[in-house]
Amino acid sequence: MHISDGVLSPYIIIAGWAAAVPALAVSVKKLKAEKVGVYGVIAAAFFAGSTIHIPVGPLSMHLMLNGIAGLLLGWSAVTVITAGLLLQALFLGFGGLTVLGVNIAIMALPGAIIGILGRNWIKRISAKKRPWIGSFVGGGTVFISSVLLFIALSTTHTAMAPLAKLVFFGNIPVIFIEGAISYWLVHFLQKVKPSLLGILP
Repeated sequence: MHISDGVLSPYIIIAGWAAAVPALAVSVKKLKAEKVGVYGVIAAAFFAGSTIHIPVGPLSMHLMLNGIAGLLLGWSAVTVITAGLLLQALFLGFGGLTVLGVNIAIMALPGAIIGILGRNWIKRISAKKRPWIGSFVGGGTVFISSVLLFIALSTTHTAMAPLAKLVFFGNIPVIFIEGAISYWLVHFLQKVKPSLLGILP
């Protein structure tokens, strides 16, 4: 899912930064000192999940966990995912610095937005239905990120369209895997730590 430097057109890069900078500014303001431990755990999970690559044909797919981050952290997930993306670009060569804004717009923004919607939805429904909302958030966020990645690649140059399609279809298994992980996580958290989901015990 990470886009590397030198792939995208300058217009897409500028558009990515235009979306990422204000979102990140708002996210930083919403950070809370008492949640530093939670931020660290989720950032570590995002970092680890994104570094485990599974070959799918000529590509390699990986977990994103951006929907889970958004579900647990709300808008703060933008900052946490950005930190993970920056560390991966600096130390592992995944993604790049010039395209960091685009990667934030593709991964962090959908995670926060869909996570917030799912978090609000979870508060209003019964315990039996909550894991299904979690599944929708986890899988749905990967789907949206895949669509945004497809748009970023295919609008850069028409020659990138076949690669964009390949990457999109390659992420379909990840959609279902993350949906299953999110289902289990919400099912577990609502029993042991419902406050992480914004649910009063």
